[in-house]
Parts: sequence; structure tokens; C-alpha cells
Amino acid sequence: MFKALHPTQSAPISIRDYIHLSRTSPSIGDARCPACEQPLLVKGDIDPKKAIKTHFAHRRDPTAPVCPIKSEGAIRYEVLTDALPDTEASVALRTRFFENWTYHWHQFKKYVRAVDIKDFASALRAVDTKGVWKYRDIEEHEVIIAMLATLDFQPVTDNKGKVLRSSWVRFWFRSDVANLQEFWNLGDGQKVMIRAEYELPAKATMIREDKFRDFSVLEVDSDYLENEAYAQVPEFVRIVMSERFPRMIVVPA
Repeated sequence: MFKALHPTQSAPISIRDYIHLSRTSPSIGDARCPACEQPLLVKGDIDPKKAIKTHFAHRRDPTAPVCPIKSEGAIRYEVLTDALPDTEASVALRTRFFENWTYHWHQFKKYVRAVDIKDFASALRAVDTKGVWKYRDIEEHEVIIAMLATLDFQPVTDNKGKVLRSSWVRFWFRSDVANLQEFWNLGDGQKVMIRAEYELPAKATMIREDKFRDFSVLEVDSDYLENEAYAQVPEFVRIVMSERFPRMIVVPA
């Protein structure tokens, strides 16, 4: 990890800044993991191997809470819904979501950054097929949270080879939230996600803690559904979505 939570503040701090801080203020304490808030070690600062970059790392503590960042990809969130859902409510939620899909696309793009409409369509198809609408406690603006939490976003280049996003992005819940249902059950002001960036190539097959480059904590709310600017999308975006979901989205005239 190259960034962590500041020892005494809720802001991120880089490994370089933390080392400087700890030398000037020795009693400041340890930096913390943004997911489990456990104190972190500094590794690699005295390693003779130049290939080893100085980074934060979790302590080996069997009594510590399970941490999604420390798990290096072993934790994955899945859509697992009720066996006996409220069918009427599920249908109504799905209908509302597709009526407002442009709003959700803009917010999805804001969360991920440098993302393609085809990624949005694929993520939506995946949770739609698994019946994300059947969760009893899910709200409309939280459907995209399930889309974010169940998909990885690999480095992106455009058709000319220009790098649009160099990092691999994954979204985590804090360590006290094990699955989507537990997330829906959280109270107001407690629903946050961690947007984690990793220094990994597009062909990577495993998330690694020592490749954790940056993070931001995202508060989940529904304010974007009131943003009138989100009602508009470029024509090609609407075309892609109408092709992927022809029964739910009207083909542009």
C-alpha cells in the first residue's frame, strides 16, 4: 500500500509523507488501513533490494478483523438475493432504474472515472441477470453500488492507444461489511465505499496489497437523481444502451 489513513485524521497520507511525519513527530502513531483501520507497518524502507518499493503493510495478527485489502482479492462480493422476494417491489424498482438510467450512468462514471458505457451495460446486465432488484432493503440509487462492488475495472486506453486510466480499480466495503445485504442494512451516513487503485497491468490475474497505490472514500447518497444535467447523454451512449436493453430503453429516433 502506498497510501493509508493518517494516524490521527480521516484523510489519506502517502508513504513518503508518513515517513517524514513520523520522523518529525515520533509519537504520532501508526498510519491505518482505510478498510479495517488496523495500524500498518512500513516495509521496504531499509530493504537492500531496489525493486522493493517502500510501502505500508498489515501486521500478521490472527486476531485482526478480516480485511478486504489485506485479502489480496480473496474477498469478492456477489449478488445473493432472497429466495422469496417481494416481486411487485422488485419489478417497480427495476422499472424506476431503467427510467432513470442516464442519471445512474453519470454517477457510475463519476465513481469509476474514465469508464466506457459498455462497462456500465455489462455491469448492469450482470446484476440484472442475478436479480439485484430482489434485495428487500435496496434503494434505487444503490443498484450501481452492486454494479461497482461486483466488477473490476482494468486499465483503459482509447482506440489510439492513449492511456485514459493507468490503474486497476476495485471497490471495497469496510471490513465490518461482509456482503451486499449487510451494506443495505447500514444506517444513513454509514454507507461508504473505498475506491482502491492498484498498480497492475490489464492482464493481471490477482490483486496485491503491495500494489495498492491510492484510494478515496466515497459517500453513497441519492442526490444525483435530482441533477437535471444527468438526464442528457450523447447519442452513441443511448444507442449502446438501447441495443443492450431493447425492451427497457427506447432506440433514438
